[in-house]
Amino acid sequence: MISYFIRKIILILIIGILKSQQIPYGIPMYNKFDLESIYEYQTFVPSNFPQDLSDSIQPFFHLDRKYYFLRVNFEKELAINFLLNKSKISDGMELFFINEAIDAYVGPYTKNILEFSNMSSSGQIRSNSVLVEISIPTYESPNIPVDQIINYDKSKKFSLENDFKRNMHRAPNLKILLSGYWPPSNEAVRRFSTNPLLNPEGWIGENWEESGYDIISYFPSFLPPDCMNCGQGNGDFEVDYQDFSEDWWNVVDTINPAAIITFSRGFMDNSWELEWQYFNSINWVPDYTPPYQPTPTPPDSLVPFNTARYSSLPMDSIVNAIQYANLGLNPYIDYMSGAGNFLSEFAGYHGVWYKAIMDSAHLPLYSAGHVHVGGLIDWETAQEAAKVTLREVIKYVDLFRDLPGDINDDGIISTLDMIMILSHILNFTQLSQNQFQNADLNFDETLDIYDLLLLSNIILEN
Repeated sequence: MISYFIRKIILILIIGILKSQQIPYGIPMYNKFDLESIYEYQTFVPSNFPQDLSDSIQPFFHLDRKYYFLRVNFEKELAINFLLNKSKISDGMELFFINEAIDAYVGPYTKNILEFSNMSSSGQIRSNSVLVEISIPTYESPNIPVDQIINYDKSKKFSLENDFKRNMHRAPNLKILLSGYWPPSNEAVRRFSTNPLLNPEGWIGENWEESGYDIISYFPSFLPPDCMNCGQGNGDFEVDYQDFSEDWWNVVDTINPAAIITFSRGFMDNSWELEWQYFNSINWVPDYTPPYQPTPTPPDSLVPFNTARYSSLPMDSIVNAIQYANLGLNPYIDYMSGAGNFLSEFAGYHGVWYKAIMDSAHLPLYSAGHVHVGGLIDWETAQEAAKVTLREVIKYVDLFRDLPGDINDDGIISTLDMIMILSHILNFTQLSQNQFQNADLNFDETLDIYDLLLLSNIILEN
């Protein structure tokens, strides 16, 4: 019996060590090759971006893989994302987008990552030149899985097959929910609290930066405020499973958020760690007040225990934006483990769990996920990094809200959208101005059978 318990303790310790390690999920190989010779003739702009790599580019070979490099130039520095075509990403493909000016990149993008994360575009890069790296096994045929380059600076999209343009119309003042607990995570979101006792300097979240979003935060308080061994705290979202969960469902039902970012304190360093996956666990670190475990355990009855749910934050864009902001932080994505089996994972899971519920009801909740904030980050820097993160989430949500053909604004193009167009054509209902804009797919300022046909083609292609 003693031997059994010793083995179990050793196993728990080993699992804890493995979970604390951060293993790179993939790095580009561009700096392993001499690319100078290809720059003269491998320069592209959106209008002549190649679709068939085998005819236009000679690969570099390394071990059992071949690497293709394309350089995309712009007339000036732009903030851009690449809209990805998942059907063109093969089982063995890895895709990176590289900003050589600051030695930064977003990726890798693989078939597995895109399926699990539900991403439709790359992270954002701000540059006048982007190096695209595509690698595949030597036996595969190459292609480029990119449909559009999205330019946020001009709020328009460059199509790689046709020049597809449209204006952006947003319903004002959707809500974005932020939460935090141990400092500096609660201090990072304090100025977005509507509670004057917690935020005596005043709420800055109303139509924040004229974005059309109200940002609202909730968090507990601690004594002293810069505590190290902080305990449970007092107020909203305390470090207690039952208190957090009760507050959570009340808050989301009240504000109906379009996006959710939960924050918590992570390692005692200067990291900005984005968590990719969260588990419906049955083994949680005990909290401070009985019952010490979540009730029920596992918390989510919709899926089997230990099922993973995944972040839908624009993680690559956030990492790149934090790097570009020069805040002295170390941003990265943890692809390898969960979020720690304590309140961090519990909070993160609640966010992605709620998004799954909204998705199943075809209701708009566009993005949810968790950020671990390094415990050595000063409060001012943490506040600025939270704002940088928030700006990227708003851009991402805007991309979904501006999806052509998404009439009911649920982030999905489906037969429900076709029914709404048909109802409008038959004068059963009237679409709003924004709905009309999304439904007018051929831009002739009329809704008719041609828009229905275009929408049906989009659904069939997807």
